[in-house]
Amino acid sequence: MKVGYGSCPGTCGELVQGYIGKNEYISSYCIDLYSRATVSEKKSSKKFSRPRKSKSIEASSLVFEYFGLNKNQVDNLHISIKSNIPIGKGMASSTADIGACIMATLDYLDKDMKPDEISRLVAKIEATDSIFYPEVCIFDPIKGEKRESLGYLPYKRILILEPENRINTMKMRGHKEYYKLLRENKSITKKSFEIIRDGIKKQDKNLLRKACENSAIANENIKKTPYLRELIKISRECECGFLNISHTGTVIGIALDENTDVERLIHEIKNSEISSVYKKQYIRKIVRGGLRKGKAK
Repeated sequence: MKVGYGSCPGTCGELVQGYIGKNEYISSYCIDLYSRATVSEKKSSKKFSRPRKSKSIEASSLVFEYFGLNKNQVDNLHISIKSNIPIGKGMASSTADIGACIMATLDYLDKDMKPDEISRLVAKIEATDSIFYPEVCIFDPIKGEKRESLGYLPYKRILILEPENRINTMKMRGHKEYYKLLRENKSITKKSFEIIRDGIKKQDKNLLRKACENSAIANENIKKTPYLRELIKISRECECGFLNISHTGTVIGIALDENTDVERLIHEIKNSEISSVYKKQYIRKIVRGGLRKGKAK
């Protein structure tokens, strides 16, 4: 039986998010949590109705259409998605599902698409993320277009603080005040993109920290991040790298440097009121983005 496999990493929020000119942009990075998809010939005529699969099925149809194939053939396929990316936390779980399904479909069809083509395809379904590119980018999530490649972060690990509450990113973006408030932050976030560009180019950790903190604090008028300033203070005291938030989600990421006092950092968080909100605290690897074809090892 013919089978296609694909996988896609998630994110831990965004480094910077906001307006440059008339468009909204984001810069994010990937972590070692993945959505994995399998596409194969269907053994029965049963229809799929699970909400998590609906967008992925639509993505498969768009891939067929992209190559001039009959998209109705997707009805004859079985699509399976397994993911360890938390849902509704701002970790690109939906985008990763769609991306993994696209790659599995490409593997099934023995076809290839470039990250630019995939990003524009996904943007037809929902606001997307830059996770289809290996490097950190300045990326338009609405149009699915990369504005600029920045390079790679000088960190290998991230402490993730994950609360129980979830946010529906699509609903948040659809709120009438969202873009108005985002525009109010325009001067700060535009400058933050400039700083993060220099920070990655020069591998300057102080610039990276500044860009992420400025963007996170500016976002407070859109969505409050509990204990943000307290966490910034603790992360500095423990000689961490940058602290970033999910601007339309709920997670926080704290980059771990070789000089970071990780034991103290976790102790400070666990033994304070901060842990009453961020009940899950775990360390993951920072990885390169991009879709992976073939069966996961």
